[in-house]
Amino acid sequence: MLDEMFSSDTKASGPVSNVAGKDFRSNDIVSALKSLFQCPPELTFTVLEELGDWVITCFNVAVNDHPLRPPFEFDGQMVFRITDGKIAEIHSNLNYIKMFEGLGQMPEDTLLVALTGAELDWK
Repeated sequence: MLDEMFSSDTKASGPVSNVAGKDFRSNDIVSALKSLFQCPPELTFTVLEELGDWVITCFNVAVNDHPLRPPFEFDGQMVFRITDGKIAEIHSNLNYIKMFEGLGQMPEDTLLVALTGAELDWK
């Protein structure tokens, strides 16, 4: 059903979309996020604006029921271009650092520590 929202040649940009290149599939990204969160996230849209063919949104994501992690939040932005009722172009960005901190995959305050010039050690 999600794929029905996108045109067959949707152009996508963003950190995750760029990994997939021309093989962008919205279902793959949503499936990966669902797997990481292990619960339905709560989305709150703080900005939702239309300008011609473009839709701009800012949102907050709350992950409250992860079975192994305390509740956490992160935010993101997306810009869509709609053509013939389908998404023809999408530019997205999530606060991946906050998301991975919440999932326990990055240490707390990763960005603040990195801004001091310190290095992260991976185990």
